[in-house]
Amino acid sequence: MMSVYRKPPQAFPAESAFFRLPGALLMVLDENWVIQMMSESWQEVLGLGQDALRWHPFIEVVHELDREDMIDRLCRIGDELSTVRFSCRCRRSDGTYVGLAWSVSFDPDHMLFYASAHETGVNLSEHEARLPEVFVDGLTGLPNRGLFLDRVNHAMQRAQRNKQLQFAVIHCGIDRFSVINHSLGNRIGDLLLIEIANLLRRSTRPTDMIARLGGDEFGILLEDIKDPTSPVRVIKRLQESCVLPFRLHEHEVFASMSAGMTMNNSHYDHPDVMLRDASLAMNRAKTQGGGGYAMFDRGMHEEALRRLDLELDLRRALERNQFEAYYQPIVRLRDTRLVGFEALVRWNHPERGLISPAEFIPLAEDSGLIVPIGRWMLDTACAQMRRWQLAFPRRPALTVSVNLSARQLTHPELLPEIRRTLRESGLSPRHLKLEITESAAMEDGERAIELMSALKRTRLKLMLDDFGTGYSSLSYLHRLPIDTLKVDRSFIRHVHDRAADRSFVETILNLAHKLGREVVCEGVELPAQEALLRGLGAEFAQGFLYSRPVTAAQAEMLIIDDLENPGRLLRDITPAPGPQTADAPTRAH
Repeated sequence: MMSVYRKPPQAFPAESAFFRLPGALLMVLDENWVIQMMSESWQEVLGLGQDALRWHPFIEVVHELDREDMIDRLCRIGDELSTVRFSCRCRRSDGTYVGLAWSVSFDPDHMLFYASAHETGVNLSEHEARLPEVFVDGLTGLPNRGLFLDRVNHAMQRAQRNKQLQFAVIHCGIDRFSVINHSLGNRIGDLLLIEIANLLRRSTRPTDMIARLGGDEFGILLEDIKDPTSPVRVIKRLQESCVLPFRLHEHEVFASMSAGMTMNNSHYDHPDVMLRDASLAMNRAKTQGGGGYAMFDRGMHEEALRRLDLELDLRRALERNQFEAYYQPIVRLRDTRLVGFEALVRWNHPERGLISPAEFIPLAEDSGLIVPIGRWMLDTACAQMRRWQLAFPRRPALTVSVNLSARQLTHPELLPEIRRTLRESGLSPRHLKLEITESAAMEDGERAIELMSALKRTRLKLMLDDFGTGYSSLSYLHRLPIDTLKVDRSFIRHVHDRAADRSFVETILNLAHKLGREVVCEGVELPAQEALLRGLGAEFAQGFLYSRPVTAAQAEMLIIDDLENPGRLLRDITPAPGPQTADAPTRAH
């Protein structure tokens, strides 16, 4: 028999249409945790409505074994936390219990607790252990992936019973979170995750569910929405809130979020599938530059299947010798003499022919296959350059440049593998140049400096690739033990007809020369570009004006012609076949 506690009625700021929404399990408690108001949906869940529960202590509906934990959680509101989350069993009118996950916050202005709940779907027995650690993320206090999927499943069941109900699943992630984590440390990364979690709470309704899915990824379940514009508005509100920097102790961190969303429909019969599709949409948003959103469509699933097939083929490509090394000449601008080659990987698929590096390099990066592919590329390029040196003893100074990916930079065996390759090929270290992209070098600046210093002690030449496209290189540039900067092609494309681009390139050249670095300009396509860069003092150039990437046999012909016709422009031999942008993605490898 419940005890009765009477309190004069008052106006509740929380009172709104939410209390009448189907499936919205809301309560308002006073400072003594006495139920002041509750939504209509409690009748369906507990068999008890407002008439039976109003003015009664909340603790009386909670299972005896769960009360201690509930009291402990509620007591922490205000002193330690603004919102607490916990799970407990609540008694139905028939004496059975239902598992509920609660989110409770406190309004100090009105001295009221606002509580929202949803069914966990878990069959709770008298002897089960308490649930918070099972369903709640320890860092952010948000529900975890398991509880989120359970809630999505519950929403799907409701929608099956009522065809008019619509809901959406949003999957969002912090762009470049790994860079923040690596550069500022895990402590700052954790603080950012907590701030993002709080931002998500503030930007959604009490009836919505926010969960941490893992890492830097969060899920949002929006129930009882009218149309697809509702999740779009929520996403835009979140992304606009990320414009201002997050102040995390002594650091000011800027972050953006990418999001994908999907709506419930007849195709979905399992919550995992719905979350998967939202994740595919988020990945699409990330590939478009981050800070955006995408709505799932069936084409994304088909693309994911094609990507999976391609990854399976990629895993077999190495053992089946399907990769080929191509070589693009690098010329000295002063006299247009050939000084070396950049080695680039190509995949000759047995059924699809040559596959664009833009398609398989990102896949190799994500899957980790870039490490064995990079190892093969290093072995092949060094062995080939040594063969050319032996075949053309009058040109011993030619060098070969090989790209290192971010994954390779973090591989513990990188330095021993490079030493082994040089030893087995017979190539001197001074004839090998390693190209490291600016973004890869900046991902963990201190580690990059340490590794590059070790590589320099091996007498290797180091090049900073794609310079100008990174985000913080100037603060590290004077500390990086590099020999050469490679100016990204995006700044060369209009250097001859845009004053801003010309000024930018001139600034890079002046900076590099003051630091004692040489410069290679990528993407040179026009004689006007070449003349201007020569006048600005650039040492080397590379691009379709001279030659597209060619096979080893074709590269050998370029070496022979340069020997027989010193100073002759390579473009007279291998005319450019079209716009250079077609080969732009090969810069990675």
